Amino acid sequence: MISYFQKNKKRKSILNKIKEKRIIINDFYVPLGIVPIESSKPKEGVSIELKTSEDSADMYSYSISISANRLSDLFLKLIKLFPYYATMVIERKSEDINREFDVLMSDPDISLSEIRRVFKKYNELWVECGFVGFGVIDEYNDFEIFINLDKEIIINTPFKNIKKINRILDSFNLLDETPVFISSDVHWHYSLSSIVSYESYSETYEYIFDYYDIINNLKHSFGFAIINDDEKIINKEPKWWNVTVRCLGKCKTVSFVSTYYIVANTIEEMETVIEEKMKELDIEYYYIYDYYNVDPNNYHHKSVNLSNKDNLFFRKAPFGIWAESDIFISKVKDISLFYINRSYERAY
Repeated sequence: MISYFQKNKKRKSILNKIKEKRIIINDFYVPLGIVPIESSKPKEGVSIELKTSEDSADMYSYSISISANRLSDLFLKLIKLFPYYATMVIERKSEDINREFDVLMSDPDISLSEIRRVFKKYNELWVECGFVGFGVIDEYNDFEIFINLDKEIIINTPFKNIKKINRILDSFNLLDETPVFISSDVHWHYSLSSIVSYESYSETYEYIFDYYDIINNLKHSFGFAIINDDEKIINKEPKWWNVTVRCLGKCKTVSFVSTYYIVANTIEEMETVIEEKMKELDIEYYYIYDYYNVDPNNYHHKSVNLSNKDNLFFRKAPFGIWAESDIFISKVKDISLFYINRSYERAY
């Protein structure tokens, strides 16, 4: 399967130019989104830890250091050990001011063939982007395999999978090697889109490589929902929202995406504001594409369309929609693939 980044000639060209500048240390290919200190000497290998518990069966935890050019092949081999259905997990650097990371889980019982398709389609995102992690969980058997943000593969498994896992690791000449992890030294993380921006490509292509947008598109298709909402530490009052809505126009052949800046004290209040706005616009089909809390001081009235010209400052705005921006229009072939009615079931 040709990946999303390789399918388009321009995207492929940009990616290949970035890869030409990859850091390689003693034949170890460092992921594009990870920059280690000069003294770092990463090395392939595996460490295994036994985790015992009085309340449950013993678990084995694998931490695997592997060169970026071999990571994808190993991961695809390992996930063959899952049953026919499993759950996808994504970790990403969050844009919410109250969370450093978002942890998202898909609907349960996604077919393994579909999971492989998602991994292959966005292969470079999972393998190279320093702001994203990807994994698979079998919740019924306490089995999980995850590529973390440092691009190390983490496996947590009961004993019954040990022999098969070891056989795969041995085929990659990893089993008897002592690893040196990138994460053990000082290092820096970068997203693919920031690397594209640094290389002075256009904003259009920076947007195409944006991990946040790619993951948001997957959210609707596979039911991804943020699961760490209840665990977040409130550093800023969750009152100011950035909310992106996808809507279907009256003619039902054109859709548009719009971003709203909203003052509301709860998710329910924010959703009510959006629902009232959609009624005002006579929009029947829409869904909330993404939302997160923001620092109101980072938004300037000159860069958005204000709802009321007397309310220049987001932090002082009253309840409701303060401003709107980022309207994108596109044709729609099959509305049932993209839209649900405004009475949608909330995912949280």
